[in-house]
Amino acid sequence: MKIHLDYVPKNWNEYINEERTSYYLANKVKQLDKKIVKLCCKECYTEGYPAEIIFKVHYKDHRQDLDNFRMKGLIDGLVANGIIENDNLTHIQKITLIPVFEGKGVDIEIKAI
Repeated sequence: MKIHLDYVPKNWNEYINEERTSYYLANKVKQLDKKIVKLCCKECYTEGYPAEIIFKVHYKDHRQDLDNFRMKGLIDGLVANGIIENDNLTHIQKITLIPVFEGKGVDIEIKAI
């Protein structure tokens, strides 16, 4: 299953700054991630578990930090919107993060292991 989000969530640095300002602002960031997933995907994953989630993040240049990508809200959005059953280790056993230097947004691929 493949999903394209024409959106990149706030990175960890931006999220932590929001959290320091107000817990409520940080929660709004996470809720926005979940809403974006809901708007961009209307089908459910049906290939079976355990599964792998592959994130292909479109960066504009090589100056970005790969470990600064915050996928938590997107994964929670997959669960909250019924796209995947759960994000525990019984269901998701591998997460891969791949940088891409063309286009924009985030591509999410979910596939059975």
